[in-house]
Amino acid sequence: VRLWKTLIEMEEPEEARLLLARAVECVPQCTEMWLALAHLETYDNARRVLNNARKAMPTDPQTWIAAAQLEESAGKTDNVPM
Repeated sequence: VRLWKTLIEMEEPEEARLLLARAVECVPQCTEMWLALAHLETYDNARRVLNNARKAMPTDPQTWIAAAQLEESAGKTDNVPM
C-alpha cells in the first residue's frame, strides 16, 4: 500500500487516476485508495467506484458515508438513506 501511495503522489491527477484504478484492483481492502479514486472521478464514475468499494468492503462505514456525501453534493438526497 505504501508503494502505491508513494507512486500515486508523484503523478499528475490524470495519471494518478489511472494508477488508483489499478491499485484498487490489486489492494481492494484499502479504503483510502477507493476514496481518492472516487474524488478524481466524475459524478457517474465516482458512483461506480464507491459502489465497487462497498462491494469489496461492505462493512466499511467510510465508503457508505462517502457515497451519501456524493449523492448530497449532487442534490440527489432521495438516494441517501435516512
